[in-house]
Amino acid sequence: MKRIFDLNHTDFMTYTKQDIIESITKTEGRTVMSETVISIMPLLDGISNPETASAFGADMITLNTFSFESPFIFGYDDNHFNMFGGLEGNIDQIKNKIKENKQNPNYIKDFKTIVGRFIGVNLEPVPEHIPYNEGARLNEKNLIKFKEQGFDYVVITANPNTGINSDDITRGIKETRRVLGDDVLIIAGKMHGAGAGNIYDSETIEEFITSGADVILVPAPGTVPGFTTEQTKKFVDLIHDHKGLAMTTIGTSQEGSSNSLIETIALQSKMAGADIQHIGDAGFSGIAHPENITTLSVAIRGKRHTYRQMARSKRR
Repeated sequence: MKRIFDLNHTDFMTYTKQDIIESITKTEGRTVMSETVISIMPLLDGISNPETASAFGADMITLNTFSFESPFIFGYDDNHFNMFGGLEGNIDQIKNKIKENKQNPNYIKDFKTIVGRFIGVNLEPVPEHIPYNEGARLNEKNLIKFKEQGFDYVVITANPNTGINSDDITRGIKETRRVLGDDVLIIAGKMHGAGAGNIYDSETIEEFITSGADVILVPAPGTVPGFTTEQTKKFVDLIHDHKGLAMTTIGTSQEGSSNSLIETIALQSKMAGADIQHIGDAGFSGIAHPENITTLSVAIRGKRHTYRQMARSKRR
């Protein structure tokens, strides 16, 4: 099994859940995930945020605010629109493109061919009484679409102000396993309070794993009050003791901070034993500062592997 920065384009297109897990494990704490918002205009006109994240060294790219009810990725689906017409000028074209995407069973597979990385999506177990985009809720209908579209993994988490607590995450993990079985790679947890304020304890982490999560996310040291390297390591060790993988996350807008802070967080997360290091989407226009994706990568695996991944083409 290859390390994740040794994979070629065909590997990214064909790896199964178990293949991905084994590749991450073999990479020994040097896997980079970038989260990107795709429902707004991207950082670079004509280039989607996931494509930019790929170009700056990410191995796994998570789509945030993707809607299964209205599938549309800005920078990818609108790259032939009149850029001077603005959003209002192109609204009919957007509606038509959404309709076309809904009828295309290979929509995400086609997009993944362009990005050339593992592609996942956030689905959120938002309490029913809280208004939320139905296309982004974790429910049976969206899980079935998730499988049909060909995503590599699902992230069961909580965006700000959703009021999602740990019990909701557990419920989401169980529902995902019920609908999709053992073939789906599940990443679960919270990177901030999300309006519920409960960044968790050992019992919660154990419950996530026993409910069926493969990867547990925990806030990276220094991103949430009280999360020191020692505290993060305690949780990471617990996850490993239960045969899970651990992902540390930068999800508190620090993805828009200085390179030196990113380097510090990356090194502390590595000392804590993280298998995957995540960088969030709250830089500008739904993506971390691209240089910070590269900075994170260089900090945990050096320029050699980072530059190889940045230069990765569609070579089979």
